[in-house]
Amino acid sequence: MNKYALLILLIFSAFSGIRAQTLTEITGYAPAYIGKEVEVYQISDFITLREERIASATIRPDSTFNLVFNLDETRKLVLKAGNNKGNIFANPGAKYEIFFPEKNKYDAYNPSGNFVELSFFNLDKKDINYKILEFNRWNDEFIARYYTRSNADSKYFVARLDTFKTAVENYYLADTADKYFAYHRRFSIAKLDDLHFVGNRNQYEKYDFYIRETPVYYQNEAYCQYINHYYEKLLPRIHSEINNRIYLGILKSSPSAIYNAMGKEYTLQHNYKLREMIMLKTLSDCFYEKDYPQTNILTILDSVSKFGMFPENRIIAQNICFRLTELTSGAKAPDFLLKDGTKDLTLQSFSKKYFYLFFVDPASLENTKQMNLLKPIYERYKDIIHFVMVYKDKPENNIDLAKLKNEYPWTVISGKESNSVFKNYNVVNYPYYVLIDPYGYIVNAPALGPVPNGVYETIDRIFFMIQKALKEGNGADR
Repeated sequence: MNKYALLILLIFSAFSGIRAQTLTEITGYAPAYIGKEVEVYQISDFITLREERIASATIRPDSTFNLVFNLDETRKLVLKAGNNKGNIFANPGAKYEIFFPEKNKYDAYNPSGNFVELSFFNLDKKDINYKILEFNRWNDEFIARYYTRSNADSKYFVARLDTFKTAVENYYLADTADKYFAYHRRFSIAKLDDLHFVGNRNQYEKYDFYIRETPVYYQNEAYCQYINHYYEKLLPRIHSEINNRIYLGILKSSPSAIYNAMGKEYTLQHNYKLREMIMLKTLSDCFYEKDYPQTNILTILDSVSKFGMFPENRIIAQNICFRLTELTSGAKAPDFLLKDGTKDLTLQSFSKKYFYLFFVDPASLENTKQMNLLKPIYERYKDIIHFVMVYKDKPENNIDLAKLKNEYPWTVISGKESNSVFKNYNVVNYPYYVLIDPYGYIVNAPALGPVPNGVYETIDRIFFMIQKALKEGNGADR
C-alpha cells in the first residue's frame, strides 16, 4: 500500500469514527400507534422553541419502531406519534429503548397534542435521562417538604436550602465531565433562589453568582429557562436613559445602536454573546407593544439573522422573525399549490369567500370523529365558507382518496409529504384548522374546530358570526 492510499484510509477511518460517535438510536414499542408515524424533533432554540424534524419511522405491526439520527451535542428531543408527544434527553452516540404510551384516558383531549410520559428500558445510571430524573425527584421532594407557607418566611427554610445545596454538591462531586447535567443542576438550584423567602439574593447578586461568569449554553433547557425568566420584561426595569436609547435604536432600525445601549445595563456588560441574545429576546417581547414600530423590529431581526456577531444568535433572530410573522391574525396567508385531480389549487382559488382549511390524519379515530361532527356545520355554512381538507399521502397508510371523497361532502385533497403547505402552515398535530378571509389574510391559526375548546366554543359560533355580518352588510347595501 502506497503512502497516499494509506493517508486516504486513515482519513476515512477518522471520519467513520466521528460518525459512529454522533449516531444516536432510539428503539421502542408503541402498541397504541401501530401503522402510524413516530417523529423526532430537536429544539432549535429555547427562546422561540421552534422545532426541527430530524428523523421519522413507521411503527411496525408488532408495535416496534427504530429511529437513527445524528446529534451534534446533548439535546432535549420531542417524540411525536398520533396526536401525542413526549420528551427525552439524548447524548450523541447513545442508544435508547423506550415505551411510548397512549394518552391518559382521564386527560382531556388537546388539539395541539397531549404530553405523555415515556418509559425507559435498561437505562444506564450514567445516562443524562437517569441523572436528570433522579435529581429532579430530589429537588421536587425538597420543595414539597420545606417550602411551605409557614417556612418560607422563616430562617428555617434558608438553613434547609443551604443544607440541600451542600448535599447536592457533595453527591455529584465526582460528576465533573457531564457539562449538560452540571448546568441543569446549577440552574435548577438557581430557580430555588427565585422563590420568595427571608434573605434571598437580589437581582444583581443573582447575576454575579449565576450568570456573569457562566458561558452561554444555548441547548441547555434549565439554563435558558432561567435566563428567559431573569430578563423577562427587561425594558420597564432598566434605567430610563438606557430604555430611551434602545427605543431610538429601534426607530433607526439600528442593531448596533440597540446593542451598545444595552451595554450600559450592568447585567449585560460582561458577556457579548448573552447581550446579543437578550437584545433579540427584548425585540421579540416588545413587538406587539403599540409604541414600537413592528416593521423596524423585523428589519433589525433580519439584519442580525444575516450579520449577527454569533452564529447561534443569527439562528435565533431568524426563528424569531418566523414566529412573529407565522400565521398571525391579519398576516397574509402563505400561498400553496395543491392538486385536486388534474386541477391546480392555490390560495387564489378560494378567494371571494371565507376559507376553512383543515389538515387531517384519516387513520386517526379522533380525527374521524371530528370530521363527522363537522358535517352538519358544513351543511349550514357551505354557501359562505370554502371547506378544504388536506392530508399527507403516505403509501404505508394505504388511504383510499376516492373513498374519502365519497365519505365527506367537502373538497378532499391528498398532498405529498414534501409539499411546502405542511411546513408553511406549521402543521405539527392533527387535526389542524386555519380560517382565512376572502382576501387571503389569516383570521385564526389555529382556528377552532367542531370540538368545544376550554370555554365551550366551536367553529360553529365563528361561522355564525360571519354569516350574521354578511347578512347585515347585504342589508346595508340595499
